[in-house]
Amino acid sequence: MQADIGRFTRPVMSIMATCSLVYLMTWGPLYALWEVGHMPWLPLLAAAFSGLVVTMTFPAFVMAVGIESDFWRRLRSLQVCEFRTPAREGAD
Repeated sequence: MQADIGRFTRPVMSIMATCSLVYLMTWGPLYALWEVGHMPWLPLLAAAFSGLVVTMTFPAFVMAVGIESDFWRRLRSLQVCEFRTPAREGAD
């Protein structure tokens, strides 16, 4: 079931990570090296577009992280329950 849900959550996480990286890689040098009137258009447009994508996909990213963490907790609790046997519980 987690693999089926992962087909939907992984692309959201990949898009968010890629656009965040593009935003940081373009906006940082623009902010540090150029003045407002002399900024090159292509990096400025890339920063604007990636910032827009990050803003628009943030709710889906939060939901994807919540779903993944919920499945991780469920799998972890199932693994803990499988390793506990009546003989082991008395030994603790």
